[in-house]
Amino acid sequence: MSAFSRELLSFVEISRHNSVRRAAEVLNVASSALIRQMQMLERAFGAPLMTRTPQGSSLTDAGKKLREQATQWIDAERQLRAMISQPNTTRLRLGIMECLLPFVMAQPELQVHTTALKVIVSDTNSLIHQLRMGELDVVIAFNVMDEQDILIRKKRDYDIGLITSSGFAPSGSNGSALLAACADLPLCLPDSSLSLWPRLDGEFTRMRVQPRVLMDTNSVRLIRDYIKRGECMGFLTWLDVVHDLSQGDLSFHALDNLRLRETLCLCTRPDVGEFTPAMAVLSRMFDALPQTGTLMPT
Repeated sequence: MSAFSRELLSFVEISRHNSVRRAAEVLNVASSALIRQMQMLERAFGAPLMTRTPQGSSLTDAGKKLREQATQWIDAERQLRAMISQPNTTRLRLGIMECLLPFVMAQPELQVHTTALKVIVSDTNSLIHQLRMGELDVVIAFNVMDEQDILIRKKRDYDIGLITSSGFAPSGSNGSALLAACADLPLCLPDSSLSLWPRLDGEFTRMRVQPRVLMDTNSVRLIRDYIKRGECMGFLTWLDVVHDLSQGDLSFHALDNLRLRETLCLCTRPDVGEFTPAMAVLSRMFDALPQTGTLMPT
């Protein structure tokens, strides 16, 4: 919870993206709701704050002054919260992708170094927004944009592949031929809230292929479960399915000549100094994550 109004926070998000539509996606609200909030804010300040153009939204001179001041206010609040909470408790607020839950659960040192551990599982846009707002301390997510208010401390690439039930081998060779060959088969695909989808959608569009989608969802676990039952195939990263691959429950088919990849990033805000012991545990966990082609120990 922030001390500032939702209208002001929404204004900052719109100004960051120069787009009401993009800010609405990040905040998970309707564009019409954001427009009403901006109208309320303009009435409160007695001046127009932004103008809408075919390319998005641009700030007026008054809007630029408000953005500068609002950014200072939000940063000051974030620092104050840290000063107030730090002497009394060692908290860690962690945002992660769904596939990282088993790895986090396997870190007993996190409980040793924290008196309060909060774990949020969500998509990249939502997690990064919460990190900006000071609601999370660390985020480990795919395809984080390199921006001034986000510090990407570590990166690792993971290949995207066709995921099938164990032992099933679809027709076609690897790469684009394999991608095209499975387009007519039932697929469970990530929805547009997950960063993996734009890469797949781009390849399908480039090949002029319309995939047969049995289901789309923001839950990687649900996709994996449907594939295990033999009801469909799907596309995920190696990290998404490494535990199932190690147990022989799923098969991973590389798309080598397409080189479709996701970049996993460990992020904090730039104002975070040296890692706390709990953050250091997460850093070591990140370094130890299995790379593409490497299975978990059995």
